[in-house]
Amino acid sequence: MNDTVMIIAESNAAEGKADQVRSLIQSVVERTRAEDGCLRYDLLRDLDDDSHMILIEEWRDQAALDAHLASEHLTSLFQEMMPLLAGEGRGTRVSRVL
Repeated sequence: MNDTVMIIAESNAAEGKADQVRSLIQSVVERTRAEDGCLRYDLLRDLDDDSHMILIEEWRDQAALDAHLASEHLTSLFQEMMPLLAGEGRGTRVSRVL
């Protein structure tokens, strides 16, 4: 059985805040990729909506994801980023079928 956990995280920046949100997320990408258990952490941009941010994450297991969610750099990111978003983001936990 494959224990890897994938996350598709989506958020929308408030009007005029897309560059600032993208910059904040980019500031944690390398630290996150260096975390134990991080297999993939990619920030994507919606080509039809510049304010729509998408993160594709893959973690070795739920414990690695839990450690990431508790990391100082991620909690700091959330505190800075949340006021810059239009509404709440969405995170979907998925696993690979094929």
